Amino acid sequence: MAQSFTTPPNLPDPNRVITDTNSDAKAVFADIPAPLTVVRNLNGSLVRLGYVTDRPPVSYANNMDVATYEQCLQNLPPLVQPGGGAVVWYIDTPPNGASPLHRTVSLDIVIPVEGEIELQLDSGETRLLKPGDLAIQRATMHAWRNPSTTKWARMIGIMSESEPVVVGNQTLGPSFPS
Repeated sequence: MAQSFTTPPNLPDPNRVITDTNSDAKAVFADIPAPLTVVRNLNGSLVRLGYVTDRPPVSYANNMDVATYEQCLQNLPPLVQPGGGAVVWYIDTPPNGASPLHRTVSLDIVIPVEGEIELQLDSGETRLLKPGDLAIQRATMHAWRNPSTTKWARMIGIMSESEPVVVGNQTLGPSFPS
């Protein structure tokens, strides 16, 4: 079951809406609780589960995708959903906060929506991302850092399992310090 955490002072609680199709073949909004609540504390960053699928292609039959998501709210999935599914995470990082250097075996689509986030690579390269920028994180060793000394930053990450990166005869698997 998800724990309860306090929302950072300069960030609003995000809401999520899910659409559906009714028996008249009209688009409607599904009845899924909102707002999103914080479910994890990862190295000081507060993480919310936006949505999750468990396989490709996503099946809408009998609302299987919604049932998977509701089940994952009770029993949190790993950062990357095995079996080819996708996970949407909201990640709120405190002032001067940073993730450890890590690698997930996934394709991550990351969009800052509030504040700035610095993407650091193990090569020493960095890029500063501003709201609306887009990072395509391809299973490389990286860390995220909020360079602000006063404000929390928020990014949205959509993560989908990938094959590991192979360099020569070396397979680069996941690496996430505890």
